[in-house]
Amino acid sequence: MDIFHERPSWLRRLNQFGPATGDPRHIVPLDPGEMLATARSSTGLVEVGDEDWLETYERRIRSIDLESKSNLLGRLLCRAETIRLLQTRLRLCKAWANEPAILEEKIERPIFVLGAPRTGTTILLELLALDRNLRAPISWEAQHPIPHGVAVDPESAMALAEAEHEFWMDIQPELAALHELRSDLPCECVHFMALEFGGPYFAMHYETPSYDQWAMSRPEILPRTYRLHRNFLQTLQYGNERKPWLLKSPAHLMTATALFAEYPDAIAVHTHRDPQRFVGSAASTTAMLHWLRSDDLDPVVYGQLALGGFSYMLNHVMEQRQAGELPNDQFVDSQYLDLIDDPVAAIEKIYDRSGLDWPVGHSDRIHAYLRDKPKGKFGTHRYSLDEYGLNEESVANTYAAYVDYYGISREP
Repeated sequence: MDIFHERPSWLRRLNQFGPATGDPRHIVPLDPGEMLATARSSTGLVEVGDEDWLETYERRIRSIDLESKSNLLGRLLCRAETIRLLQTRLRLCKAWANEPAILEEKIERPIFVLGAPRTGTTILLELLALDRNLRAPISWEAQHPIPHGVAVDPESAMALAEAEHEFWMDIQPELAALHELRSDLPCECVHFMALEFGGPYFAMHYETPSYDQWAMSRPEILPRTYRLHRNFLQTLQYGNERKPWLLKSPAHLMTATALFAEYPDAIAVHTHRDPQRFVGSAASTTAMLHWLRSDDLDPVVYGQLALGGFSYMLNHVMEQRQAGELPNDQFVDSQYLDLIDDPVAAIEKIYDRSGLDWPVGHSDRIHAYLRDKPKGKFGTHRYSLDEYGLNEESVANTYAAYVDYYGISREP
């Protein structure tokens, strides 16, 4: 895929072991039953909770195994992540059995940052998380949580998470221009929603058409995934000071109905940006995540996803808010240009609409954070619309209703 830098030589050689044996499946098997057995034997735990999720897990993994066209590294990453997720699920279930009070923890008025990819959701989350009166899940917690009553060393968990992030950077250095990956930064919900195997994490990395088709007829998957989302937060919160949760994922836009069904008192901070800026960037980002794990990609497919898929998602939420199907008074619209031009004022608006008190010194913390992390600090994300089969006219026409309704300004 020539729109990205050439892979490191060590990785090219590693991936050649796949075709050298006829198929990378011969080297790295992805058998759902065997991986669950491995997770159980490695932890000494058996209970995985409500077994309704097992079919979702098995179908997801089989679809990745047979349809994703993953290279050897892609299969190694899938196997490692799957076993880690299963081990975490086993430990969580053990913690919940030992301490039933965990699942009685109240999660009140959580704040969700949601919006299309590349609309400022990450930097907004990081700036909001500077407030010590709020709590965001930290990357190492999401990857290697420490459930109450189960012995896991926090320093080891942080080191493991940091090593995983550094490995992704070794594979694809351009990722740093998209997101700074560190074990101590706030992270997206997708990383712990993956514990249910019905969330968006695996879709971000693998093509799974048969799973996607099957899941469309299984409405129970989303409520179950958000119930686990709550249970995960309850686990992190148990025994600690209760603070409003600060959460983030562009994927929540696709499932806003399920989100509010689980969290009816939630606040949704909806980010907006000129589609001429975010569509091509989102296409490039999605393609890059898949390219980490597969050699067989068509950039135009990711262009059409960014053009049609994200516009459908944004228009659907817009229509739901207009129709009262989503609680419009619990949405706070945040324009990307406002955040860039005057970040303190943009965040004060969110506080005002969310009923939060502005903490002493917060303005100074925001300015200091941005001084230390200027745009482009980790490189420039380079892409063009035409690389993904797109042009300015098609983007303008597709997103016209969205731009008009929210009054989104064209970026210079």
